[in-house]
Amino acid sequence: MSDIKRLLTQSAGLRAYSIRVGILNKTKKYFSQKYNILSNSIKKYEESPIIKSKVTGKRIYEAFLAEGIDVPEAWFFNGVGDFYISEEICSKIFYEFDDQESKACTDILLFKSRYKDSEIITIEDDMNSPYYNYGDYVGFIWRKLSQIDNLNKVVCAIKLNEGIYVRICSKVSNNKVRIEGNKLLNRVVIVNQIAPIIFHRPAKYYRLLNTGQSYF
Repeated sequence: MSDIKRLLTQSAGLRAYSIRVGILNKTKKYFSQKYNILSNSIKKYEESPIIKSKVTGKRIYEAFLAEGIDVPEAWFFNGVGDFYISEEICSKIFYEFDDQESKACTDILLFKSRYKDSEIITIEDDMNSPYYNYGDYVGFIWRKLSQIDNLNKVVCAIKLNEGIYVRICSKVSNNKVRIEGNKLLNRVVIVNQIAPIIFHRPAKYYRLLNTGQSYF
């Protein structure tokens, strides 16, 4: 249980999630309808270890108070003070709940806690189906292409001028990769920033990728 306590201390999003799911057992839709907080805003707040929106955090905190949860403000926002969530509740959240939402949320927060410079995005197209699809979460850490010795037909996040893409690619040189997709897309592009995927949570279920192969 020490790992869970450490994560709750480090992650503002996980503290909010633990109260909503573990103590109140309420959905995001419930808070959205009753307290006029966008479900997507709650989702983004709970999936981030840091407070990206103080306004959203304050509204969630006030909603919890209205629900009768007298959580200390210092603990809710900064993780300071006595451990507010009981070990029994933590056990239910992280070990007994069988719903995919709680597992996926925990996976994402664990990933962000482990890799401080990580980035997680949602895939916005289905060019790599059936491997990576629209709505999937993928996590990665940016590296310069020249720093990667070998990269052959690996799904990567690729930073191009028009945005970030998740594609199957192979290294051509220290500044070029060949990218492809399920529609026979095949072209060589010049790129500096690239990141092999090290976390993947499909839209309808979840899993952690651990291939045992290092690209960095």
